[in-house]
Amino acid sequence: MSSPRARRAKRALPRPIARLAWQRAYTSAALMLALFIVYVFLNHGFGWIEALGISNSALPLALAAAGETFVMLTNGIDLSIGSVISLSNVVCAALGADHGALGIIAALAIGAAAGLVNGLVVSYMRIAPLIATLATSSIYMGIALIVLSAPGGAVPPWLPNWTVGSIGTIPVAAIWLLVSVLLAWIVLRRTRFGINLQALGGSESAARSAGIKVTRTRIGVYVASGFCCGLAGVILAGLTQSGEPTIGTVYLLNAIAAVVVGGTSLSGGVGTIAGSIFGAIVLTLVSSVLLVSGISTNYQYIVTGLIVIGALLAHSLHGRLGLRAARRAQQAQTGVAAS
Repeated sequence: MSSPRARRAKRALPRPIARLAWQRAYTSAALMLALFIVYVFLNHGFGWIEALGISNSALPLALAAAGETFVMLTNGIDLSIGSVISLSNVVCAALGADHGALGIIAALAIGAAAGLVNGLVVSYMRIAPLIATLATSSIYMGIALIVLSAPGGAVPPWLPNWTVGSIGTIPVAAIWLLVSVLLAWIVLRRTRFGINLQALGGSESAARSAGIKVTRTRIGVYVASGFCCGLAGVILAGLTQSGEPTIGTVYLLNAIAAVVVGGTSLSGGVGTIAGSIFGAIVLTLVSSVLLVSGISTNYQYIVTGLIVIGALLAHSLHGRLGLRAARRAQQAQTGVAAS
């Protein structure tokens, strides 16, 4: 049975909010399906090589987007995710060849520790997340360059098979993507931590009234973000079989774009990690569609920007329509009660 605190936390997250979040996730899933159909049409088919390439490209971005979603659901933002990915990547490459699994564990621990530092700075020093994580991003990037000043290092020989290889004709990265969607649903909908962080994003005062430990939850959110970025760094190490101190730079803006396309509100409280993963696949498919159509991938930035703007407009319109419908329903209930 759930505790009274858990029941109060669930009441802090209204059902219409959860329903709106999943409706936005379905929109990104529909866009993903549409782009996939276009890709198959332009490519005249879809085989094992194409599945391997798309899933391998989408997985690190999906993990970065998942980490950013945790933070954005609490009405925050993490600008250090690119640097954390780079730091975890070089730690994995620097230790992986000689120490095997220990290098991977160290990379994941470094990612979580970086997130812990972010959470402590934001929670106890009362610095705005935008400024705090911008500052720590510079620190983490500097440490990454100290660990590995130039591309190099190595990874355990078995790592690529477990991250970006394939089982028969099924890409391992595709399996990880499916597992990520399932775990995301469980974390946000079936754990106290997930319910608490969404309630915190909706209203901090309401979350406190519901008995939620706000500071602990906020710190946990940044730790989760750092761990996801650490995992993305390990995946990239398996993909390139080396380390690159600036490899995570490109993932910052792309991850935020994926989160927005996936339906997470910039003001917090509304969103799903699954939607962000779908958004990451959407951005990956955009690049693939441009590639098979013979258009320069330089246009990817323009198309990505247009998609993000379109997603924001669609979510805004959907939110307004939902608010009007809720008001009409409330007025109808008031009228029935008065009669």
